[in-house]
Amino acid sequence: MFYFLSKTLSVLINTAFMHGLLLAILFCLLIIKRTRRFAITGLVFVTGFSLLITVIPVGTILSRALETRFDKPVLTEQEFAGAITLAGSLDPSSYIKRGEVHVGASADRLFTMLRFASLYPGKPVLFTGGDGNLTERGFSEAAVLENWLDESGLKTSNMYFEQKSRNTHENATKSLEKVYRDWPELAKKPWVLITSAQHMPRAVGVFRQAGWNVIPYPVDRSTSNDIHLASLNVSDGIKSLGRALREWVGLTAYYWTGRTDAWFPGPQDPGAEN
Repeated sequence: MFYFLSKTLSVLINTAFMHGLLLAILFCLLIIKRTRRFAITGLVFVTGFSLLITVIPVGTILSRALETRFDKPVLTEQEFAGAITLAGSLDPSSYIKRGEVHVGASADRLFTMLRFASLYPGKPVLFTGGDGNLTERGFSEAAVLENWLDESGLKTSNMYFEQKSRNTHENATKSLEKVYRDWPELAKKPWVLITSAQHMPRAVGVFRQAGWNVIPYPVDRSTSNDIHLASLNVSDGIKSLGRALREWVGLTAYYWTGRTDAWFPGPQDPGAEN
């Protein structure tokens, strides 16, 4: 039930989709004489709101708060037992429609995984993630990536893949099951958690709650240190707000349902227990 509701809610808070849908409805109402005044009022409101979130970059401000929550650590090999990378880098539609492996906006996750696998050949590097779609499509990001890396000669002996998880909660629980099954002696030791900086607070909270001891390693940061006002890129402003809302709503929903250890997880004090 939680999975179904979370995927349904993600559609409703997709600001780009809802913005387009609302405009289409208002333009249709504009044709009808009886609803023309309502449609004009709605169009003025939507236009004003779009300009407001563009001039005042609300999405960027919300995203920056997420992306700066954790600093990227300087690691030594003795600090961690392995590394775990969350899915979200491949474009499912490209593979399903054309059989092509297309890397999307979160490519840094894959690059970082490859780097860890190369630098630390004696440590397990786990990639976790199947398909986050609401309906079954016969797609698993981990399976597709494993096959592509193998065919490309890039797969190393210390790479492992968890192919069934559909969201961050299942990333944590199913991967932990695999660790206890394959490397029980490493289950309680620190693991490097690799995901996009904007997603890191939710991922850390979920993994801690599931019983992991993680070292956050945020990548793929999209915001800069400076926030500039008066941007004229309306489309980017709408998309930016949608991405930020997805994480903030996700944090709240996961906290309310007990799937994360805090509403806005942050760095733990040295020596703190999970």
